Amino acid sequence: MADRVTRHIDRRAMLGVLGGSALAGALPAAPLLPSAPLQLDLEKPQDNLTAWMKMRASLESQDVYFWFTGGLDLAVPGEAIRPVINVETTILRRTRRLAEHTWHVTDWEASIYRDVDSDEIVDEVRNPVTGDMVRPLHYREGPVTFEYSAERQPRLVGLPTPFEEKTEPFHQRWRRAGDDLWMVKEMYIWGIPQWLDIKQFPDETPKTPINVSSITTMKSNLRDVLDPAQASVPTEYFYQATSDWLPWMKMGQRPGFVVWHEAGKKVFSLDDVPARTRTAIEQIHPQWFTRPVPWEEFTNMFFLYRQQHGKK
Repeated sequence: MADRVTRHIDRRAMLGVLGGSALAGALPAAPLLPSAPLQLDLEKPQDNLTAWMKMRASLESQDVYFWFTGGLDLAVPGEAIRPVINVETTILRRTRRLAEHTWHVTDWEASIYRDVDSDEIVDEVRNPVTGDMVRPLHYREGPVTFEYSAERQPRLVGLPTPFEEKTEPFHQRWRRAGDDLWMVKEMYIWGIPQWLDIKQFPDETPKTPINVSSITTMKSNLRDVLDPAQASVPTEYFYQATSDWLPWMKMGQRPGFVVWHEAGKKVFSLDDVPARTRTAIEQIHPQWFTRPVPWEEFTNMFFLYRQQHGKK
């Protein structure tokens, strides 16, 4: 086993097979006991998906939470990039196991904005590009459900797909660094109409189609990922994205984009979310705490903006 693993690592010139031998030397030739570390080759779709599900959600039907925080910057060609606001998000992530190696994962997201300097909840800020005072929209999004299967890339369930669906077997990019496993997912959206009608919302809507790129990076301890007793493992979370202007920024048809940069982690109890965050979410988005589901119908910041500003 050790020789085979060593050859595999040499052949890939980097990380190769992840397993007990990668952590603690050669495994015995006898059949593995149930408590032995998993043997995962992350170049194989089933094993890649196993690691991904343990980090992003769970292998079993289970609720977990993600909490992360960061900032939004405004990037206008020819001008300095400037911070506009901080953002903090909690996600209820619900896994439903459908069959062996097939899951539905549903997210309900609640986000709040904080002042860049004071880090306090804010309902009005100055747009550093226009100089105007604008009112940030604390927003909710979801439910959004993805189906995960080893046979194909993730598939959006019950909603129009804003990105090109890929039918090849599941695979997310990965790296090992010491005792840590990193997995990365990129998503690009371009060419579909903006959420808001530019005729009704000229100050809020770019004239170009939706243009979004996002990179989600997760990091977990390799021992946890290989532990068969853990269906869901502690995970650090990093999110970087660029997007069109958000409607509340009132940037009109100016060229440029928003830069998102956030970081946080998976938690298994809301007690592990900062107390001031829980309090703020309870005040601004009380429906997020409703169970069994926070809300039934899909929404996002654009739907909410349209509802709040009285235009259908």
